[in-house]
Amino acid sequence: MKHRYKTATITDIRTETPRLKTFTLDTSIEAKPGQYVMLWAPGINEKPFGVVTTSPLRLSIANVGSFTDHIHTLKVGDKMTFRGAYGSSFSVRGKRPLLVGGGYGVVPLYLLVQAFSTAVRRKTTVIIGAKTKKDLTFVSKFKKLECLVMTSTDDGSFGFHGFSTDVAKKVLRAGGIDCVYACGPEPMMKKVAEMARENHIPCQVSVERHFKCGGMGLCGSCSFNGQLVCVDGPVFPGSVLLA
Repeated sequence: MKHRYKTATITDIRTETPRLKTFTLDTSIEAKPGQYVMLWAPGINEKPFGVVTTSPLRLSIANVGSFTDHIHTLKVGDKMTFRGAYGSSFSVRGKRPLLVGGGYGVVPLYLLVQAFSTAVRRKTTVIIGAKTKKDLTFVSKFKKLECLVMTSTDDGSFGFHGFSTDVAKKVLRAGGIDCVYACGPEPMMKKVAEMARENHIPCQVSVERHFKCGGMGLCGSCSFNGQLVCVDGPVFPGSVLLA
């Protein structure tokens, strides 16, 4: 039953940045890269989160509000209740992909790289952008998957001084990239989609919107260019950002 809730125990918590924690649960799920689960805290709220790994299930959650503030108080041994996975997924394609992650948007891209073959991983370029060095996350994780990792920070405290899109522009100019994936702030993804189109390269983006109906496709609050992010997304062709 797709909408049936499941409760699991937290077995490990890793602090990735001052605002981001990764929670490991004693369960596994079936999920494709880019899909999400609905995490429920009884009496508080229910929110969607991208899947980091499926076996065991790992969720990386940034503390950005009252719901996530509650989640960040949980300890090893506490319970999490969720349902899913839901939504569209990234299409695994290309032999030399470029992945661009802005801020916490890099998190859903990790499961995507795990779906690549070992040979493709070694030819995969991952650009991780953040405001400052302390906000960069998953750098070592992608390196362990044998990807070429490039970083950028808005303030120049680590990596390239500038935006992830500036680095992406240089990578695309160098040639060889045959597929582009992006997740992060919408203006960033739109710029990436524009560059992909200019270079005649397929592009896929993961769009974020607030869900009021728990991802059931009922309220329309996540409407996006005539589609619903909760059921038609979150993954779309990059062209939807350029319409």
